[in-house]
Amino acid sequence: MNLRGDLTIDKDPYNELEALVFSLISYFDLSAIISSNILPLTIKEAYKRYESLHLGHLDNNNDILFQALASAKRYQNIRIISFISELDKEMIKQFAAITLLLDDETMVVSYRGTDDSLIGWHEDFLMLCDDVIPAQESALAYLNSVNKYQISFNDFIYNPYLGNILQRIHKYITYKRNRPLWLLGHSKGGNLAMYAGSLARSDIQNRIISIDNFDGPGFQETMLTNPGYQRILPKIQSTILHYSFFGMILGHEEKCKVIESQNIGMYQHDAYSWCINHHGFKVSTLSDEVIQFSNEVQNYLDSLTNEEKHQFVQAMFDLFDKLNIHYFSQLSNISPKHILNGLKEITMIDTHTRKILIDVINMLWKESAKAKGPITTQSVG
Repeated sequence: MNLRGDLTIDKDPYNELEALVFSLISYFDLSAIISSNILPLTIKEAYKRYESLHLGHLDNNNDILFQALASAKRYQNIRIISFISELDKEMIKQFAAITLLLDDETMVVSYRGTDDSLIGWHEDFLMLCDDVIPAQESALAYLNSVNKYQISFNDFIYNPYLGNILQRIHKYITYKRNRPLWLLGHSKGGNLAMYAGSLARSDIQNRIISIDNFDGPGFQETMLTNPGYQRILPKIQSTILHYSFFGMILGHEEKCKVIESQNIGMYQHDAYSWCINHHGFKVSTLSDEVIQFSNEVQNYLDSLTNEEKHQFVQAMFDLFDKLNIHYFSQLSNISPKHILNGLKEITMIDTHTRKILIDVINMLWKESAKAKGPITTQSVG
């Protein structure tokens, strides 16, 4: 916001940093302030409603970003036209998305990534087993739904960023059938954006100008060979970190940029830690450590049948239930001794799978602990 919040788009077009900003808007806690009967709503109007509920308290980075967008000339008049948030423990589904109309009338569909809930994490791990997860099906259905949004003539005729009157009328006629679509998301949200774009109808695919995946996982082989994925592939851009665990999972064939973060380990996944300059992200290279780890994980997964993968994932989340862990951040509050005791109660897995499970839990425990400061050499197992 500090770099270009005062610049209008006719002076400085949207860029890769703003693609990330738009993806982070999907994380805003809007459920209490947005309903379909009050939309569309500008970012500025939405923040006023949000602020009145929270009495001006800025509790986290999302709140601070929300306030900055509402105060910046460049972003405050962006319109929210749709918002959805679903959490279903039975279906193992965590899904949320928001649709924005930018000042140039481009429609942005932003998919939320995994939050701190273990329902979301459980769903992510099911990507290792299943060709399709519930959130992906919801992502495609949501894209089909917002694609039907009716264009307002007034939005075009009074929009100063679309040129003179004749140019505005021409844009209105053109966009009535072919309004540009920009799909994006962070973490699982990036995967959802790629999935929805890959399986969208050809007329929707033709309107997509870009799909931006910020450190989101890839796909099973069945998707990588899907004709829809292959058609949309030139429009996909992925951004991953120097130590990128999530962004290295499963198969990727799209263009990729590696960037720097101020954080260490898996906490580089936090988009608010990414290093930027006036031109975009600071470029980096992949860590040898993360390449080795991702290869080990992939080799292990390749050695399992689909049933064994499901057993592995189920065993992990059965363990979390036994330990009364419902959020990833709670992992660091559980001692390795308690984790081992919980593992002893799980008898349905063989010795080899149990060892891999211990390694993965150990990694997740260490990464969760990093958020609270230096960790000791103690580990699970």
